[in-house]
Amino acid sequence: MHYHHPNNTFIHALLTAVLVCVGHFYSFESNAQGFEHVDPPYWWTGMPSDTLEILIHETNIGHVELKIETPQGVEWIENKRFENPNYQLIKVSIGEKAKPGTIHISGKAKGKKYKHDYPIEARDANPLGLNGSDVVYLITPDRFANGDVKNDALDGFHQNTVDRDEPYERHGGDIQGILDHLDYIEELNMTALWINPLLENDQPHESYHGYAITNSFEIDQRFGTNELYRKLIDELHSRDMKIIQDVIYNHIGNEHYLYSDMPDSTWFHFWPEFQRTNYRAPSLMDPYASEHDRSIMTDGWFDKHMPDLNQQNPHVARYFIQQTIWWIEAFHIDALRIDTYAYPDQGFMRTWGQELKAAFPDLFLFAETWVHGPTVQGWFVGNALAPAPNYIDGVTDFQVYYAINDALTRDQGWAEGLSRLYYTLSADYIYEEPNDLVTFLDNHDLARFLGYVNGDLNKMKIGLGWLYTLRGIPSVYYGTEILMKETDGHGKIREDFPGGWAADSLNKSTPTMRSSSENEIFDCIKSLGQLRKESTAIQNGNTTQFVPVDDVYVYFRYDENETYMIITNAGKKEREVKMDRFEEQLKGQKTGTLLNGSSVEWTDVMTLPPFTQHILRIR
Repeated sequence: MHYHHPNNTFIHALLTAVLVCVGHFYSFESNAQGFEHVDPPYWWTGMPSDTLEILIHETNIGHVELKIETPQGVEWIENKRFENPNYQLIKVSIGEKAKPGTIHISGKAKGKKYKHDYPIEARDANPLGLNGSDVVYLITPDRFANGDVKNDALDGFHQNTVDRDEPYERHGGDIQGILDHLDYIEELNMTALWINPLLENDQPHESYHGYAITNSFEIDQRFGTNELYRKLIDELHSRDMKIIQDVIYNHIGNEHYLYSDMPDSTWFHFWPEFQRTNYRAPSLMDPYASEHDRSIMTDGWFDKHMPDLNQQNPHVARYFIQQTIWWIEAFHIDALRIDTYAYPDQGFMRTWGQELKAAFPDLFLFAETWVHGPTVQGWFVGNALAPAPNYIDGVTDFQVYYAINDALTRDQGWAEGLSRLYYTLSADYIYEEPNDLVTFLDNHDLARFLGYVNGDLNKMKIGLGWLYTLRGIPSVYYGTEILMKETDGHGKIREDFPGGWAADSLNKSTPTMRSSSENEIFDCIKSLGQLRKESTAIQNGNTTQFVPVDDVYVYFRYDENETYMIITNAGKKEREVKMDRFEEQLKGQKTGTLLNGSSVEWTDVMTLPPFTQHILRIR
């Protein structure tokens, strides 16, 4: 056991308190006081980075001489104090030969005793990652299902009631509701769950969406507990399904203790008056960009209640790198979706990605890049266009999203309609691995796809067919399968899933309560998901596309095992398609098999009715 009593001259200190697995505060003397927050709550041996910074938040802890006792293989480096006396930071080194044990933290000041056991555990996480065989199901948890009404109204939160009549209030959905519907989700052939942020979001307004976090290490109690989240993940893994955690590094909520009682002012970007980001991602790579515009992009606030983090502060950087590692290791996360990826300091994001990949090589990282143009999007993947590797696997493919929407809602032209989809895919040379892009028709920030195509089920099925058979990893927003179609406002497009609440008159997770059209789309998604699971050509095969002609767009997905032809008439007229044009892929074949097992035959031409798509297994 190593014992350290840091002396006042170099003690700049901080730190923490939460229990190991259950997250409670504790001390090992009955009259000793614990800490309000200890971040991260515990740690592990065997991490690639041997340095750990433990941040303690407790009233006047900066004035306390903290004594540090470390187990064998763990060395105390220093304590650090901040401008705010309510913080102290403890820095230790966990060597390669360190074994699981306990760091004992103690101190005494003005008659108060402080004691905290800080566990160092053995690692056991092995992320499954994502790949082309996966289909992602995206859930806004407050709006999916209310499995536990006891956590609807909790004292101590700014928003402690539910009001389902108000689209921007909390509605009561929770983790238990998701657990209760796993059979339903699995029936749809979904293989991974992406859940909008579940961490504590104790904001006075619109706290339901989760993107203004107020505690970086706790599940919001109105959703459940850390233990229930781990139960959900274990259950997913038992079903050979995966979990994607939604993470944010650009900002936190202004009710987070790191902001309301900040260690010092260098943890955030401040302006003489409120400065919103300009949302102009091209300023990061524009060779002609104004430095002023670029600084507003990176250092401006995303919104008034979302303080912009200064990731160039090394303690901020270390805090959020450790926070990410903690969730992955403690809860066995398989993939991360990174919110507002374009807005944090890109140097920090590269370091963050590099450290995560060093610790978890199979972890899948994909970033939200809500940008315009393939070259702008491609820059963020860290390919040859970018100044340095970004260590992420993919991004949310907004370019294919725009293209699919245009293909089904705009008149066909040289660069419009179907041609936009053709041109978008022709730019895939930008990406080292286009199969790792995450594709979608809509999400929690966008108008529902069915509403965007004016309720046209034929266009809906075409869009789904493209989503599931193009390169990339498809993501489906909850409710798409039951024809949700809201287009107006975030609160409405994040509508409640009918049947997720006991008082609902209809339960759309039950086939008999769905309309024939809803069951048609449900079965369509189910069949496409089965195809995605089984077909290696669709998962990660090669693509050959043909220039769109007369409203008809054709591409092939193929590998050494099989070939699929996806042929679509996206126009209002019946089309006679000359098939000899595709001979390089058809190789004399005159017959294909649809997903339902029926055959389609042709001679020299194939007749396609308006808004028709065939997904044909050629061989």
